[in-house]
Order: sequence, then structure tokens, then C-alpha cells
Amino acid sequence: MNKQVTKHKFKEWLHRYLIAELLGTLLALGFAYISFVHTHSYIIAAAAGLLGEGIGFYGYFITAELVVNGKAYRSMPLLKRLSSIIYRSSTNLLVEFAPAEVIDTIFVRPFLMYYAPQHLKPYALGFIVGKFAADGIFYIFAISGYELKRRIRAK
Repeated sequence: MNKQVTKHKFKEWLHRYLIAELLGTLLALGFAYISFVHTHSYIIAAAAGLLGEGIGFYGYFITAELVVNGKAYRSMPLLKRLSSIIYRSSTNLLVEFAPAEVIDTIFVRPFLMYYAPQHLKPYALGFIVGKFAADGIFYIFAISGYELKRRIRAK
């Protein structure tokens, strides 16, 4: 890829993921911090952080997909429109995120969000470092899914 294409793709990906990432990060940190303060358990805090991040990140994408597809199918009768919106939205989200989420949730994120806070203090710093390290791996797979989805749609 040339420099101009790379810059354009980076801006596209940033626009696509930034708001969801901010929402996920805020909720992850909030859920994890509150859990850690009350339990002093790294495992519970990591689980709470995973939950908060999922709510923020996927809440944004589910809402966005439903809105975009709702506009695309607005001329259809109600039941056909609802089934089309749900089918298209879920297919789009599965293609883009399913492989990334499986690798991230099972192997990468729990490990990094559990161990990083134990070695980097204060807790919030360790949690954020672990989260962003996991995000880097997640986005390799998510962006690949996004680009695949775009190619499939173009055909």
C-alpha cells in the first residue's frame, strides 16, 4: 500500500472504531475500578472490565448497525423490515467481529487484564496498559473482518 492509501485507511478505521473504543474503555475502567475497590480481586475486576467494555463497545456497534440498516429497509412492510434489519445487522457484526472476539475473549484479553495490573501500579495504569495491549491484537482481526465485509458487499 502506498502512503496515501495507508493514511486514508487509517482515518477510515479511526472513524469507524473511535467512539466505540472510547465508550468501551470508559465502561471497562469504571466497572473494573469499582469492582477492584470493593473486592480487591484482580480476577473479579478483570471480569467486570470485560463486561463493561463489551457493553460500551458492542452497544455502540449494535445501535449503529440497527440505525443504518433501519434506514436502508424503511420502505419494506414492518415484519419484513424487522427481519431484514436484524439479519443484515447481525451478519455484518459477525463477519467483522466474531473471529476477533473469539481470540480476544478466550486467549488474549483476560490474560492481559489480569496480569498487567499486578505488575504495573497504580491499578488503573496496569489495567489500561493490559486493555490497550489486548486492543492492538483485537484490531488486527477486527479490521481484517471489516475489510472482508467491505469486499463481500462490493461484489
